[in-house]
Amino acid sequence: MASIQANKRLAKEYKNIVSNPPPYITAAPHEDNILEWHYVITGPPETPYENGQYHGTLTFPSDYPFNPPAIRMITPNGRFKENTRLCLSMSDYHPEAWNPAWSVVTILNGLLSFMTGDEQTTGSVSSSDRDKRILAKKSRHYNTYSNFKFKNMFPDLIDTNIKYMEREAALEAESKGKHQEENKAHKLATEKATSLDDISDPEDRVRLQELIKAEKDKKVEERNVGDNSNFKSVLCLVLAITIFFVGLIMK
Repeated sequence: MASIQANKRLAKEYKNIVSNPPPYITAAPHEDNILEWHYVITGPPETPYENGQYHGTLTFPSDYPFNPPAIRMITPNGRFKENTRLCLSMSDYHPEAWNPAWSVVTILNGLLSFMTGDEQTTGSVSSSDRDKRILAKKSRHYNTYSNFKFKNMFPDLIDTNIKYMEREAALEAESKGKHQEENKAHKLATEKATSLDDISDPEDRVRLQELIKAEKDKKVEERNVGDNSNFKSVLCLVLAITIFFVGLIMK
């Protein structure tokens, strides 16, 4: 149970956070226990955590601010073990280093700074930047559908996350479609250039172009008939081109 001083201090800090939220950080106490705080860190730009969403907890002692909280991160992140007490200078691992003037914002800013560095400590893990980026991309999905504490503490962020993921999925699908079309167009242009550039006779080039066009028109027409018709069309195209090149060789 929180002391009167701890209750008063944490209530004041929450009021300050609401009126002046720090960059990349959201934090709030549990409605039934002011000593249990939940935070959300949004990964800063130009880091492997960019646009990631990291939920964790601060568990304060009853005599706060005279002793520091336990710090944990719940969302998989590639930097810290999930649901594990972290050994940091502002955590309960080092009460001798604690300064009562420090606040929730001080603690979370320190956590964010340590997270974006590469120093190791108890509770940290090693992973590549690529793995961190993959986890950052998956973090909102995890929080929204697998992290029940997050859903209870930050219901407004659930709706925000769903809209964000839908928007990202649409952009990814659009980008993938454009990429496939570009590859298809490039492949077709390369194939045409290869077959036509090998022919120096202008009349032969014209005949081959007409042959390719005719077979393409036939394929479009036969596509409505069924898969069997498509197979015959391809077979005819291969046979026609083979006869054409045999004719060139026989010249």
